[in-house]
Amino acid sequence: MISATRILQPPASVGVELEIDKPLAGLTSIKIGGPADYCATVTHTHQLLRLVRWARQVELPYLILGGGSNVLISDAGVAGLVIHNRCRAIRIDPAPCCVFPQDERPFLYAESGALLAGAARTSINGGLAGLEWAVSVPGTVGGAVINNAGAHGGEIKDNLWDVMLLDDGGDVEIVGAGDLDYRYRHSSLKRGESVRAGFGPVVLSANFRLAAGDGEQIRATAQGFLEHRRRTQPVEPSLGSTFTNPPGDYAGRLIDAAGLRGQRIGGIEVSRTHANFLVNPAGVGGAKAADVVALMALIRETVYQRFAVELQPEIQRVGEWA
Repeated sequence: MISATRILQPPASVGVELEIDKPLAGLTSIKIGGPADYCATVTHTHQLLRLVRWARQVELPYLILGGGSNVLISDAGVAGLVIHNRCRAIRIDPAPCCVFPQDERPFLYAESGALLAGAARTSINGGLAGLEWAVSVPGTVGGAVINNAGAHGGEIKDNLWDVMLLDDGGDVEIVGAGDLDYRYRHSSLKRGESVRAGFGPVVLSANFRLAAGDGEQIRATAQGFLEHRRRTQPVEPSLGSTFTNPPGDYAGRLIDAAGLRGQRIGGIEVSRTHANFLVNPAGVGGAKAADVVALMALIRETVYQRFAVELQPEIQRVGEWA
């Protein structure tokens, strides 16, 4: 367990108080993870801005945690400040006057802590097409923007217009989607497979450009995606998809064909519902991050030996790893 080496609290003007040695398992979708030296929850963008700027001023490294999916926090936890992002405003804005009527598509605005599925539902209820695929995807808008989340043939980059960032220099800037080097499950904002607290840029919000569509058809499409998720994905705590799909194939199919469905190490097992999901049936306290790493290593080695395919992790390892 990490112990804070100095006791810090931001000024009252920041609007939040820090918790010390805060257990993080309950904030993740797989219910695994050690403590953070410091942890704070923000619900307004001005709190997020002020807290990050204060952390930089006192040289306290920070890490933004949204919905806690697709991240594996180490058993040792996170050295620094974990900012639990619950900035969740979502709204539909009309097309700006400078482009109307040449382009009448409205914007869907979402703060980075908003649930991606919630943003999708808002667009669906507004009769806007383009985010139906996201109605069944866990995590937040910020994480989806960073990782170019996708499902059912759709990706964030398809409808993202721009992103508001707090940059490395402390300034707020608007960055167009075309400047973020989007590829399959990648953007220039993504920091690699293993992430520690640091001083990088912070996603504040995103604008999606969506076109009006047939409301009934949009709702039917979204409902189909929801039903598909319920049929094919586990209900137990999980990381989400563990590995990216290799070209021309599916990670889940390869793992299943390698005979690993139901394989278990410690408290973690390969889901019997979908082999690309590792599940923690017992929830908080039921498994360790080390179990996940060991099972992922076994899967990668077995699949490579059987099919000469090297699976690449879709998840990020977060915190302090030996």
